Amino acid sequence: MNPLVEALKHAHPTPPFAASLARGDAGRAVLFDALARAHDDARHRATSEVLLERATGALTSETLGPDFYDGFAGIAWAVQHVQRPSEAPDADPLTDIDAALGDFLQTRPWTQRYDLVSGLVGMGVYALERLPRVGARQCLEAVVARLGELAEPTSEGWRWRTLPGHVEPRLREEQPQGGFNLGMAHGIAGVLTVLGGAVASGVAEASARELLHGGWTWLMARRGKDSEPARFPTRVGLQDEPLTWPRRPAWCYGDPGVSLGLHTLARAVGNVEWEAQALALCRESTHRWTDVTAVQDGGLCHGAAGLAHLYNRLFQTTGEAVFEAASRFWFARLLTVHRQPGTGVGGFRTLERFDGDAEAWTDHPGLLAGATGIALALLAATTSEEPTWDRMLLMSLRHPAPDAP
Repeated sequence: MNPLVEALKHAHPTPPFAASLARGDAGRAVLFDALARAHDDARHRATSEVLLERATGALTSETLGPDFYDGFAGIAWAVQHVQRPSEAPDADPLTDIDAALGDFLQTRPWTQRYDLVSGLVGMGVYALERLPRVGARQCLEAVVARLGELAEPTSEGWRWRTLPGHVEPRLREEQPQGGFNLGMAHGIAGVLTVLGGAVASGVAEASARELLHGGWTWLMARRGKDSEPARFPTRVGLQDEPLTWPRRPAWCYGDPGVSLGLHTLARAVGNVEWEAQALALCRESTHRWTDVTAVQDGGLCHGAAGLAHLYNRLFQTTGEAVFEAASRFWFARLLTVHRQPGTGVGGFRTLERFDGDAEAWTDHPGLLAGATGIALALLAATTSEEPTWDRMLLMSLRHPAPDAP
């Protein structure tokens, strides 16, 4: 792992996302913080501090949106996660961010995205990391309120529509009125998981619980038959008909990420029945997809490291051998198939999709799709330090007790 860490120490992220959590210095600061904690290494601590200082400089020198992965909310999340600042407002460097985000979240009607990557769910993840601060609580309450306003009632529960302008360009002709995304990164699985965090934290609990119950019911009713390529479609239409299915097993879309999110939230809210249902889906996800070559690179988002870490998390939570075997399988693929020493960033390259659906292999140092995320997954598999960084992916939840001071 040392060559990968050394390569990332000297990486140069590409503007305009050079400071971001997903692609830039904020994400690498999280990695070197995790390395410092795992190995009690002052050199890694110093690297993390330099990277975080560079990332936070963008908060004052650049115009950034509130997006979680590419905007100021994600950089602020990294500051909270790495520095754990004082809860005293005057000594907390993020108090102004809380206020600005809280004001933005009062926008009604909400016409921005609702998802984890760049919308309400991502802002909710930031707020969960900041609890029990008053400003964080107000942000999370607003997130739940806006999600409540966006929820569409059906006979089977609540659902959240992706507006036409937020549908991927290649799919807009097929979805002129929008549709319903079921995934973790851009869809309803992320909504339900962050609502689970709100319930467990006692923030807007009654509203969040109602939305969560309705959303769970609706999502579980979308499960495909045994003959379908996956248990959960990627997207469904206005009549709840499946429109697209996953191209591969992944965290961002499809059964592994959705099932882990459901299991995580079920445990957080203490619903034993839900936990059993979700665990069965998690077990099934380990063997339902047989074409492993569909996973073409190593990143966390839709690559081998994401699957390896996801199943490692489930193994650590449940102790079940099926998840240990799945995690070991994907780590082996990561290191023997996707790693090519002497190329990319520490031996890893990323297959990126660009506008117009063009694809190309790139040397990607980022956290979400690139080498930083791979390093974090490998670190989690080889040390005893809890990988709390994966709260940014809703692979785990931070939920302080409701009566926290």
